[in-house]
This record gives sequence, C-alpha cells and structure tokens, in this order.
Amino acid sequence: MGKFFLVIFTILIAVCLFVSPALAYRITLVGEVNDNQQLVADNEIYDIDSNAVGDDLVINYIAQKVKVVGVLRDTRENKIIQVESFEVVEE
Repeated sequence: MGKFFLVIFTILIAVCLFVSPALAYRITLVGEVNDNQQLVADNEIYDIDSNAVGDDLVINYIAQKVKVVGVLRDTRENKIIQVESFEVVEE
C-alpha cells in the first residue's frame, strides 16, 4: 500500500513540473515597439522579456513596425513575450 502512494505522489510531482511549460506557447505578432519596452499588437500590450534579441528589439527599434516570433507566457497581470526573432515590416 505504501508503494502505491509513493508512485501516485511521484506521478503528481512529474505532472506539476510539466504543466507550467505547457502554458507557454510560440506565437507570431505584428505590432509596434513603444517607449516602455513593450510590443503593441492587435490592441494588446505585451511586455518584452529580457534576453539578447528582446533587448536589441526594445533599444534599436522603438516606434517601428515589427514582426516578432517568440514564446508567450500569459500571467494574471500581463502578457510576456520572450523574443526568439524579429524583422522590421515595411508599412
């Protein structure tokens, strides 16, 4: 009986560890970078996560229309995108 509960407990821990990455998913957005280091696309505001590509985007492409590919994490307070790549879109 003790082994049974140990197996169930181990499975529950494994499920909990794998659920949170499943809540993040890859997305492509087209929008404009504002001066608050955010991407505004489809009337939604996305905070840009700090990494090399995201930092380049928010420093060098403010007020430009860009196509961004990244991983979106939706928290209760805001939407955060970790930028994997981007390109400037001609208007």
